[in-house]
Amino acid sequence: MRRAGSQKEWLRTLKEDLETLELRCDGYANLTRIANLIAWAANWSTMCSRPTIARLVEVTGLSQATVKRWVRWLRVRGWLGTVEEGSTCQFRKGTAAGLLDDGLGNRAAVWVLAVPRRSRADRLRDHDPRCVDLPERTSEPPTGSLPERTRVDPTRTREERSPSRPREPRISPHWPLHATARTKRDKIALCERLRAEAPILRRVTAWYLRWWLSAFIDEGWTAADVLHALDSRADDSRWTYTWSSVSEIRHVPGWVRHRLAAWLDGEGRPVASRSQRRAAVDAARRAGQEARRREWAAMRAAAGWVEAPAPDAVTEDCPVVAAVLGVTEVPEQPAVGPNAAFVAARAEMERRRREKEAAELEALAAWRARRLS
Repeated sequence: MRRAGSQKEWLRTLKEDLETLELRCDGYANLTRIANLIAWAANWSTMCSRPTIARLVEVTGLSQATVKRWVRWLRVRGWLGTVEEGSTCQFRKGTAAGLLDDGLGNRAAVWVLAVPRRSRADRLRDHDPRCVDLPERTSEPPTGSLPERTRVDPTRTREERSPSRPREPRISPHWPLHATARTKRDKIALCERLRAEAPILRRVTAWYLRWWLSAFIDEGWTAADVLHALDSRADDSRWTYTWSSVSEIRHVPGWVRHRLAAWLDGEGRPVASRSQRRAAVDAARRAGQEARRREWAAMRAAAGWVEAPAPDAVTEDCPVVAAVLGVTEVPEQPAVGPNAAFVAARAEMERRRREKEAAELEALAAWRARRLS
């Protein structure tokens, strides 16, 4: 492997590698999240990075086992070269002081960003017969006698112990499809919902996706609007697909940028989304209905047309309506209740029930008398 020329080159080559693209969507997201943090912590001139495992766990929100597994994945495949192994004081039983000091103190591991020989560009050059196929080699030095560390203590001396990772995700992926986001956390939750709905967007993080869609989210676009814009143009024409699987798309940002460019005006600002257009049409329809309702009320008032209420509405609580209609006395309404036939039937049922209850009591008294005799 060779030293990477820049952080951007290392990240791009890693994300375009065929072995990386064959990963599952959740594994790809975890790998790219860890790789981004390692690249951002690298020195610009030496390309050496020394983020601690505790720092990676704290920022990514992943478990310690997951972070170690993906770091080991990068090291084994030649994407990270080990410049210096981590070192820390460890407890060991049987010693006088109870500590085993290796003489180096607490030091974090140092890695160098490297590009393996079997990268995507090298695979493309394999078709050239002038390329000689050499055995793969790694530049990792052999590990010393340091035992494998499984403790959760921080690597640095003054670093505090990281709190236990919550089981629930920091950002919920259950953001409503038709809700607008205002705060930063809501925007990230909206992007998490987009990643849950569109498998192609799972190859990037929600934070990266929020940076892409910031102009559209700030204009009040919802998750449903973004999904619609990725499938349709602004004139409601559908996009045609020339690929059979999302794995054939090599550069997701370019694909998203190309699809959403159809929803930009001449000045590069997002146009009204589908939900905003529907809301405008609904508001115009309601405004027209209200205008017609006022016009009809004005026509009735000009013609002197007074609407007559229903007969049961003329009561003592409406003296104005009664005066307009010329009603001086309110007719008495017949009492509402059961008729005579229903009352007689109900009385007969009650009489039979009482007779049956009295017969049962007599039978019970006779049984008790026979038992006591």
